[in-house]
Amino acid sequence: MSIERNKNAAAQLIEAVSAGDPDGIRTYMAPEAVWWVMGFPRGRTMTRDEFIRASCGIIRKVLPDGLNLKVLGMTAEADRVAVEAEGHAYTVDHKLYNNFYHFLFELRGGKVIRAMEYTNPMHGLEVFGDLVRHLPRR
Repeated sequence: MSIERNKNAAAQLIEAVSAGDPDGIRTYMAPEAVWWVMGFPRGRTMTRDEFIRASCGIIRKVLPDGLNLKVLGMTAEADRVAVEAEGHAYTVDHKLYNNFYHFLFELRGGKVIRAMEYTNPMHGLEVFGDLVRHLPRR
C-alpha cells in the first residue's frame, strides 16, 4: 500500500469515529483489527466490534453533534500512520469535551489492523463520569 493511501484510510477512519458511524469504521478497519485506548479502562484492547459498540455508543448517547475530531497533523511511513487530533464537543448536558489525541495506526491492505489511542483519560472521566463502566467486557 502506498503511504498516501494509508494516510487517507487513517483520515477516513478518524472521520467515521468522530461521527459515531459504525459502517464507516467497519469500512476502514479489518475484521480482525484491535483498538487499544490508554487508561480506558485500564488500557485494555478491544476487538473492532467492541470498539464500535463502545465508541459509537458513547458518541450517540452523550455527544449529539459528534466528537468533532480535527486532524492536526499526520506522519506516515510504510504501514504505520501517526495522527495528532483534537476533539471538541458538547455533551447533552452542555459540558465541554475538549481533548487531544495521538493515534498510531498499523494498516494492511488499506485497512487498519491495530490502533493505539493516546489521550487524557482523566478529562474523559471528568466529562463522561460513570459512562466508562458500561463499556463491553470480554
